[in-house]
Amino acid sequence: MRSRERSLKERGAAAVEFALVFPMVIMLLLTVVEFSRLWNIQATLTDAAGIAARYAGIHHEEPSVIADAIEKAKIPGLVDWSTATIDVAADCAGGGEATAFISVSPGSITTWFTTAIGSPVELNATGRMPCR
Repeated sequence: MRSRERSLKERGAAAVEFALVFPMVIMLLLTVVEFSRLWNIQATLTDAAGIAARYAGIHHEEPSVIADAIEKAKIPGLVDWSTATIDVAADCAGGGEATAFISVSPGSITTWFTTAIGSPVELNATGRMPCR
């Protein structure tokens, strides 16, 4: 009888341990997903800023270069381009450079993540390209 009693107690203890650890494991998993998503968005912004600056540096003589460079920057990804701020400038007089600056606040999948950080996350990227 003692072994049966002991096995019931051990199962009860395992259930309590599971109930205590499970929320922390879920929070850790969600944090990994959030950081992975933000990392992907940052990589997309960095690529987009480089593409826009390169386009503006090469095609700086065309009248619609800024608008075209902004459209070239909107590469597919997890970025909501309608909320992004994209500034492109081509100062190519005397061998200058073209620059592109992109800023976006992507939000959070879960509300507790931004609450834990204390402020909304804002991601920025800058691209530079010498004019040719």
